[in-house]
Amino acid sequence: MGTDFLRDLRYALRSFAQQPFFTAVVVLTLGLGIGSNVAIFSVANAVLFRPLPYPDSEELALIWTRLPATDVDRTMVSGPDLGDYQNEATSFDGFAGAMAMAGAVTGDGPAEQIMAAYATWNLFEVLDVTPMIGRRFQADDAFPVDPASFGSPDAELPPGKVILSHGLWQRRFGGDPSVLGRTIQMDGWGSEVVGVLPRDFRIYLPADAAMPTDIDAWGILPSNITDFARDAPWLTVVARMADGVSLEQAQQEMDGLAARLREVHPFHANQNLQITVQGMHRDVVRHARPALLALFGSVAFVLLIACANIANLLVVRASGRSREIAVRAALGGGHGRIVRQMLTESLVLATGGALLGVALAWYGIRLITRLSPGNLPRMEAVGIDGTVLAFTAGVTLLAAVAFGLAPALRAVRGNLADALKDRGSASGGMRGNKLRTGLAVTEVALSLVLLVGAGLMLRSFAEIQRVEPGFDAENVITFSAPLQFVKYFSSASRAQFVNDLGARLEAIPGVERVGGVAPLPLTGGEAYSVGSYGRPGDPEDAYRANRADFKAVLPGYFEAMRIEVVAGRALLPSDNQPEALTVAVIDRKLADRLFGEEDPVGREMILDHFSEETFSLEQRSVQVVGVVANVRSSSLAADGRETVYTPYIFNSWLPMSFTLRTTVAPATLMDRVRREISAMDPDVPVSDVAPLQTYVEAARAETRFMLTLTGAFALIALVLASLGLYGVISYAT
Repeated sequence: MGTDFLRDLRYALRSFAQQPFFTAVVVLTLGLGIGSNVAIFSVANAVLFRPLPYPDSEELALIWTRLPATDVDRTMVSGPDLGDYQNEATSFDGFAGAMAMAGAVTGDGPAEQIMAAYATWNLFEVLDVTPMIGRRFQADDAFPVDPASFGSPDAELPPGKVILSHGLWQRRFGGDPSVLGRTIQMDGWGSEVVGVLPRDFRIYLPADAAMPTDIDAWGILPSNITDFARDAPWLTVVARMADGVSLEQAQQEMDGLAARLREVHPFHANQNLQITVQGMHRDVVRHARPALLALFGSVAFVLLIACANIANLLVVRASGRSREIAVRAALGGGHGRIVRQMLTESLVLATGGALLGVALAWYGIRLITRLSPGNLPRMEAVGIDGTVLAFTAGVTLLAAVAFGLAPALRAVRGNLADALKDRGSASGGMRGNKLRTGLAVTEVALSLVLLVGAGLMLRSFAEIQRVEPGFDAENVITFSAPLQFVKYFSSASRAQFVNDLGARLEAIPGVERVGGVAPLPLTGGEAYSVGSYGRPGDPEDAYRANRADFKAVLPGYFEAMRIEVVAGRALLPSDNQPEALTVAVIDRKLADRLFGEEDPVGREMILDHFSEETFSLEQRSVQVVGVVANVRSSSLAADGRETVYTPYIFNSWLPMSFTLRTTVAPATLMDRVRREISAMDPDVPVSDVAPLQTYVEAARAETRFMLTLTGAFALIALVLASLGLYGVISYAT
């Protein structure tokens, strides 16, 4: 058997060497089909199929709060609710909570903005991640926090604990192991370094967790977060299920816990609070799954078209070899032996196509990585590994059988006696014509499916291109300047800093208008800035049912962004003062919902306000002084929630993104901007410098990514189908 295979292999190689043009066409066709499949499988393997890089990651789950009465499908978890989960749920080995915010590291060099996360002490225990050097957090690292102590300049706070990312350790501290035990300044608070995470550690969470993958430093949350407001969700919760507990069993227990919480707490009863348990891996990739599966379907079509095309060519080739096959049969070669010879030839072609396909896939992966939108998780893990090579081998074998079997069987089913008498039909007979025509029709049908898909994607992209975000991004540059948390703890100090900085920046030649907002549209962050609103006298359940995005702005923001003021006035510098927490601007969508046909300007409304004195939510009365046009803040594809704009002092916990409308090239102004900020406080870094148009383009990136790839595959399919159709017509002619 082995000798026969080697003999068949040598014959196939000699045969194809004598037909270089035919061989090149087939190998190139297969290379395109297999290469596109390998490239997309590499992405799907890293994103969808490969487990998260944590030990026993299938046991990890994310816990979300669902508020049906407010039409909130899922949101974060409050501190007291997390405490109840930890104390009452038995289906889990542990719950951990975390939140992220931009911060700054000072000392040991220039001030540097970092992305910091603060977590309960057991987060790395739940994830089962061990630092590369040092240790994890311990329970006694956390201590209770009195909000008043932060606001006191004479407070003697114990040092916090911090675990550094490998990247921050390398670039800030030169990879020096002696950093362990050193106290660094993070957000103005002395924090002792207790560990450094492994080089490849990343936190993978869904986009609505408002926590990026690359965190620079991990601090520890206060031990008394259960004393915070129960109606203020702000924690992303990761849990590890106990051994032998399924996701369904865990969900059943949390359903029971939610029912008990509704019986005890009025907020939960009014909201009809539900608790949702989601497998962590599935939750992380849920938004990417439909797009990647659609691309997988597209490349499968490309491979099917390639196989149909090659099958057609091989049918034609087999018809030309009818005399040879008849001689083989006359000399004692059975049908099985002849079919095996032809399948060996198909395998040789498929192997050549696979080698070319892997090479094309390697370049394709690099291109896909560059084109991929920022919200596609785990793209850094995409590559050609053992799993991808095994997939390539499987696809190659299937392709060889798919395009080789039909021509092989067709070759041995004809009238071999006629072939010996030189009376074989040059066209392969009626049955051969039907086979070739059927394959050609299949090619055209599959290519049309891809072309229709590409056309729909083009239409979607054109629609998104026409969407007006509600602001003018041209000639606007944005940057952030995060203030140290402890140094600028009070809202008044943060508001004073941004007021003074705004005035200094507006005096720079070439700056037309200065504004600022937290969070910036189309950058995420809304998860931390959602609150309730209503009119005085509204019942509590009706008040809580109204949810809006809260935007804290520096006066001048509407002018800098050219957001239309449709009624009343914009916010003024005098509104951003401690004694002026009484005004707000709302968008047209909220005005229509809350006030209907009434003129909202001058009306009173109630808003959620986070009190820095009590670390809890309160309801504050404000006067509506203006109405502005709707802005698409979270996505260009959806209108989003109603929006309330308050002076920055009203809700100043999120770092502000400054917006400068300029009359000159924005890049020429940034050196002067940095000097002005350094003159005010050298410990305030400047980062995230980017044209506002960059964020608008990023919001279109996912649709552009799908359009580019689907269009490329549709074009390949069209070329292959055209070649196949040309081959059939030319042969019939």
